[in-house]
Amino acid sequence: MLWVLRLWLYGAILVLGWALISYALTRNRDYLQRAGRLIRWSGLLAGAITFFWLIARFLR
Repeated sequence: MLWVLRLWLYGAILVLGWALISYALTRNRDYLQRAGRLIRWSGLLAGAITFFWLIARFLR
């Protein structure tokens, strides 16, 4: 399960890097807002999956 969270972290870093580069080139804050929403949404999803995985593991 740890590899999934690590993969999510790498993806979040790539999305944030893309947004920062795009913002630096265009000065359009929309890139930062989109990246923030994407990271927040995917982080909540990763947290929910981890939560249910832990519950299933403890119930075994």
